[in-house]
Amino acid sequence: MADHEEVVVADAQELGSVLGCSEDVLADLQNSGVLAPYGEAWNVGPAREYLRDAAWADEVWY
Repeated sequence: MADHEEVVVADAQELGSVLGCSEDVLADLQNSGVLAPYGEAWNVGPAREYLRDAAWADEVWY
């Protein structure tokens, strides 16, 4: 289960810094429902888990 970790950011670039990914990846995460805004705050827990798992899978399958 994903941890709830909310952050308040000014823009997509800042949110990308928090998660360590590009704005294109952020858009994909938003479109797939992994990353959802709650007003000014963003729950980044599920997105961090998704990015961690994706990075792990890439390392394993090389």
